[in-house]
Amino acid sequence: MKKLLLSLCCAILLVSFTSCSTDDTQDSNDSSIVGVWTLNAWNIEDGLDMNNDGIASTNLLDEIDCSRNETLFFDKNGVVSLNTTFNPDLNISLLNSETNTYNFEITCDTDGIVSLATEYTIENSMITIGESVAEIEGGQIFLVFEDRIKIYNEDFTQVIETKDLTLVYNK
Repeated sequence: MKKLLLSLCCAILLVSFTSCSTDDTQDSNDSSIVGVWTLNAWNIEDGLDMNNDGIASTNLLDEIDCSRNETLFFDKNGVVSLNTTFNPDLNISLLNSETNTYNFEITCDTDGIVSLATEYTIENSMITIGESVAEIEGGQIFLVFEDRIKIYNEDFTQVIETKDLTLVYNK
């Protein structure tokens, strides 16, 4: 998951240095998005029981016991800022495909706050944030990272499955 955050941060940072601001971009921003949005879900299809409580959850935030605080701040001038302390490193291996038994190695990274800023635009219900596209629906922002969760074989030598990760933010 460090790779996820690092990839997102690098993409946002790269775009922020290469993007050009125009009045058209600023005028296209919807005032309903302006403000602070807080991360409240890291969703994956089918769910996992990473904390071994006998309940699989599709929201990995319910399964990972790491300190977290991630916000997106959208200003009225077309700039979005990311501030996060949530950066777990997840390693998942499938031990038995018949019983869906997994091994989870979770390391919580507590090395401070990552902050970045870049431009955003809105068209209909789609928000372009740097090179990423998110959807705003029902007072939530959904940002999908395809094939982001990797599941390895038992000895972590081969990726045998991937899952999409959807970050959900509430205002």
